[in-house]
Amino acid sequence: MSLGMALFLAVTGPPATSNAAAATMTNGCAVSARGLPSCGAYVGGAYGGNADVSPWEKSIGKAIGVHRTYWSSGSVASAVKSATADAAKHRVPWMSFKAPYSWADMAAGKGDAWAKDLATRMKATGGPVWVAVDHEPENDGGDIQKWKAMQARIAPIMRAAAPNLGFSIILMGYHEFQGDKKYAMSAIWPKTTVDVAGFDIYEKYGHLGRTEWKDFVNNYYVPIQAWSKTTGVKWGLAETGYSDAAAAKNPSWMKNTYNNMVSYGGIAFSYFNTKLNSTTNWTLNSTTKLSAFTAINKSAPMLR
Repeated sequence: MSLGMALFLAVTGPPATSNAAAATMTNGCAVSARGLPSCGAYVGGAYGGNADVSPWEKSIGKAIGVHRTYWSSGSVASAVKSATADAAKHRVPWMSFKAPYSWADMAAGKGDAWAKDLATRMKATGGPVWVAVDHEPENDGGDIQKWKAMQARIAPIMRAAAPNLGFSIILMGYHEFQGDKKYAMSAIWPKTTVDVAGFDIYEKYGHLGRTEWKDFVNNYYVPIQAWSKTTGVKWGLAETGYSDAAAAKNPSWMKNTYNNMVSYGGIAFSYFNTKLNSTTNWTLNSTTKLSAFTAINKSAPMLR
């Protein structure tokens, strides 16, 4: 399942002035120019079709710390506008782009100019920006080794062009730690500097009638933490969510999932608060879900 893969819509709302990131977060912990916190974890998520998050923030009484958005390769101008608005509100934009060419062509250098231009334009947004290209490759059916070669090619280009850009790779999680060995982290992780690894892991209880609960800690957090310690790559949940049925059955799910993520070293919790490309309702439409998100966001650190 590739939730969010097709959300390539322009952001709505007027442009905002930029604001440079500070050296510390609201919890007092240091944060790098690329937005990587030394401790604590951002909370936020996707909202609608790259919509203005102000109504969401108003409903929870506090700004979110990380804003997940999705873009086509030709929507760089709109993405820069969105990232600039996020910087002004002390959010870290976590952006996915579709590559303009095939993985093989990108790996061969055809997309170098596009990657450099995107990063150069993100340099002027006024804050850190996390950028991923072709997230959830496991669901695309292509040669994963060509995807790996693309990542190795464009990561140094983008990081060199923008000191505020955190290069991100976003995977589905299940395939890497429980699936086919061709998707194991040791097989698909590129030999280049990556700032943030994102994993899209959803609680499937209540999804299409399922009655089993995922073991986030033992099946995901434990192996991800071990991998992170070995590689030095920071990680977070780039997409997560739970159904209305799951919320009714376990009202503490979000608090526990977030707190456990932080205890295992995760630096970002991005909730999929949208109905797009979904086969169940992940949105924070109920009092239980909205209250749970509000609680974890209230205590979560942000950029100053």
